[in-house]
Amino acid sequence: MLTKRFSLADDFIKPELERGLLAAIEPGGADVFQAIEDLLPAEAFAVERARWESIRTAFASGQKPSLVPNGWQPVANPIEAAHELVHLLRRRVAAQALEELANELQATDPASLHLRFEEATRRVVQVEKQLKGGETLWGNNLIEIVLKEAAERFQQRTETGKPTLGVATGLTALDAALSGLRAGLHILGGAPGAGKTTLALQIAGQAAAAGIPILYITFENSPTNLLAKALAARAGINCADLDKGFADPGKLRTAAHDLGPALVRMAFLEGHSSLSVGTIRTRALQVMARCQSKACLVVIDYLQRAAHGLGFEQLRHNVSAFAGELRELSSRLDSPVLALSSLSRSGYGDGKSAGMDNLKESGDLEFSADSVMLLEDDEKRQVTPPARAVRLRVAKNRYGEAGRTIPLIFRPDICTLREEASR
Repeated sequence: MLTKRFSLADDFIKPELERGLLAAIEPGGADVFQAIEDLLPAEAFAVERARWESIRTAFASGQKPSLVPNGWQPVANPIEAAHELVHLLRRRVAAQALEELANELQATDPASLHLRFEEATRRVVQVEKQLKGGETLWGNNLIEIVLKEAAERFQQRTETGKPTLGVATGLTALDAALSGLRAGLHILGGAPGAGKTTLALQIAGQAAAAGIPILYITFENSPTNLLAKALAARAGINCADLDKGFADPGKLRTAAHDLGPALVRMAFLEGHSSLSVGTIRTRALQVMARCQSKACLVVIDYLQRAAHGLGFEQLRHNVSAFAGELRELSSRLDSPVLALSSLSRSGYGDGKSAGMDNLKESGDLEFSADSVMLLEDDEKRQVTPPARAVRLRVAKNRYGEAGRTIPLIFRPDICTLREEASR
């Protein structure tokens, strides 16, 4: 059977308009180029992209761009032509998404079509964000957007009685400092055994219970091991007893029942060396589609292992590049990404606090992150074993004041980490 193919994007390509705009740059020179450069992403040129790129490169290096071929007629209004090319790009992206969906209707499992629609919609939205990112925005045009968002937050706070937060972590002091985990990259650093995974799993469970879908990517523990930790924490059972067969099955069954509503929103993915941010994004979109949610929480456990496969010679460069990709991912998903990071032990301890430069193979990690939280032992506070006194310090906070230290009690035996006041 012949398969019908759809081609829609070609209807939104105007080669003569592209060539006319490029021809208008030559007589106008730098003035015309500067007037249209910020308006035009390279993708706006479907036919003459290479020539546009060469013109941009020439102006950037102070050279005169090469002449356009004879016979190209310059447009009368370059700015108007530039806007038209951008409008064509918007339509072309939408057409390409529809084209792919139409072609897949004959080949894709109908049960997964909604995921294809979701992905296509988000691609269109992302291009729209990129186009807006290149615009010069004037205050009088933005003020209504700001007022509308403020009114929505006011209404939400009035109806719920709670301040507007991102994804709540369950730690009152941390939520007060960060206003929850908002869309952005959040780094949780700590030495091995400090409780990073316990805290990340706890935050994920808290968010899932509140209705936020979770994609937890683990490079350290298996998904079943993570669920066993969550089960032990809920039941108040020693993790070692669970492993050795001493855990009461009745208590575990009750804990599993209590966790049930949250677990339907928690997806786990075992990490591997070739796992890309693109794959993470696809899986996150699938999680959001299944839970019918516009946002999710992505947890990376942990960053240095996840970044190994990027291909740079030095791990610190891999980590920097991967962190940048994760921050872009958070923007595209409009969702927070929580990435765990090891700490180098040099330079802190014996009463000295860890700093952002202790983030292992950090590179530019502290610059990419919207918040950095550092988890470390607190030798000054005495607690009864097997409990351990630890502290969580907000070392960076793009949303407010940094430097807040939150005293916590870590129970590695039952896989819980709580604020000191809630012992």
